[in-house]
Amino acid sequence: MELACQYWKAANQEKRKVLLLHGMGGTGALWRPIASALEDHSSILAPDQRGHGKSRILDFPKSEITRPYSPLDFGRDLVETLEKLDFHPVWAIGHSMGVRSACALASLKPEWIEGLILVDLGFSGAAGGGLGQTLREFLTKLPLRFQSRTEAKAFMEAECPDPAIARYLMAVSVFELDPLTRTKTGALTFPFDKDALIQTLDQAETSSVRTWIEALAQIQKPILALRGAESRVWSQEEFEFEVNHFRPFSSVKFETIPGAGHGLPFEKRAEFLERILKFMS
Repeated sequence: MELACQYWKAANQEKRKVLLLHGMGGTGALWRPIASALEDHSSILAPDQRGHGKSRILDFPKSEITRPYSPLDFGRDLVETLEKLDFHPVWAIGHSMGVRSACALASLKPEWIEGLILVDLGFSGAAGGGLGQTLREFLTKLPLRFQSRTEAKAFMEAECPDPAIARYLMAVSVFELDPLTRTKTGALTFPFDKDALIQTLDQAETSSVRTWIEALAQIQKPILALRGAESRVWSQEEFEFEVNHFRPFSSVKFETIPGAGHGLPFEKRAEFLERILKFMS
């Protein structure tokens, strides 16, 4: 499917193209503060991935599409979207769930990839390791509507397994609109299909992006993997495993950002921008 996108176009068309891929529950619009620091040097595309924002696919006939949320499904969406917009080759920057999407795109169209920047997600297992089943249980309980921000924040504090994810969900939440007047009601909702998020987690449980990353490393594509030092999603143990595994590949770099959790690009924006700009230069 062709995805709905935020698009920030550089005046100089010879400048690099950057693809920003949000995490689970997010939308392309979340990247606006990052894009504002990049748009003088880059054209930037930030899609709403399937199940999110304006790219929700709530009406897929289950009889026809039984597994519509695998990493490769997300990758195929990106291929279709980038081809339609003639937006490639790209630097693909994926945060959380977006790591899998970036790697899937790269596996399908390696010639479209200038390099990958993969932010705070392990390379295998449910939710990239870390929270796994705990996150799935939280999403199952998450109401689709709250009467107020206060009620939503109280629920997040009590139930969410990671404060960074709680802050992320609050950041993407939107006020519900009255269907007649289109004015805000004060009630809060979320711009995603909850069932899509659960299916995405389930299908990630048995998938690994490690072989895709290895294939790119073998053809010397530059890859930077960033972890927030306080992340509960990508554990230190899992991070160190990947560091050791990819030691023979000179094009794959790993770095930990102190003081950051899973919301690294937004919690430590300046440090994040410094790393990615240096890596893409």
